[in-house]
Amino acid sequence: MSQANLDVYKASLDEIVAWLPEFVEGNALELSFLTDRLILNEPNHCEAGVKNLTLSLDGRFYLCPGFMYDDPEKNALTDLDTVLKTHEVPIKNKQLLKLDHAPICENCDAYQCRRCVWLNKKTTLEVNTPSRQQCVMAHLERNASRDLIEPLYVGDLVQIAEIDYLDPFDELMKKKQPKGEKVDEC
Repeated sequence: MSQANLDVYKASLDEIVAWLPEFVEGNALELSFLTDRLILNEPNHCEAGVKNLTLSLDGRFYLCPGFMYDDPEKNALTDLDTVLKTHEVPIKNKQLLKLDHAPICENCDAYQCRRCVWLNKKTTLEVNTPSRQQCVMAHLERNASRDLIEPLYVGDLVQIAEIDYLDPFDELMKKKQPKGEKVDEC
């Protein structure tokens, strides 16, 4: 996704944020990419491979449906017969699917982010590392949700801190960088 695409997405979010309070008056409306962040106190990811698995019609297990459609032979974890015999689904490096093994995600407060392990793997070759695109989109949505707090009169219920970044990787790199050294752009 190019910067131009992200700019269009942000402009669209800004339009929705301006329109939503007018529409909501007297109507309940949920736009998960905006309103979920207003009610979440912790990450709400799909938990693929941690709490959820996909069983395909041919009896094979996958971390999620994305893996089922993207090279099914390579991405199948096991089959139903094996699971019935062994009582387990073998997942290599299962710890990497957990939030505490995702250094970019574990300190992030874009709780509505989908943290898609399939898209992570597809774009970064790692299940626990999101692409810049995912992070920037999630933070644009997070910031748009923050802009909704005042017009929806939920300030007593919701607090979303102001931040000056869109990609948590940049913040992580600042913490890892010795004082006085410049962080290189990726």
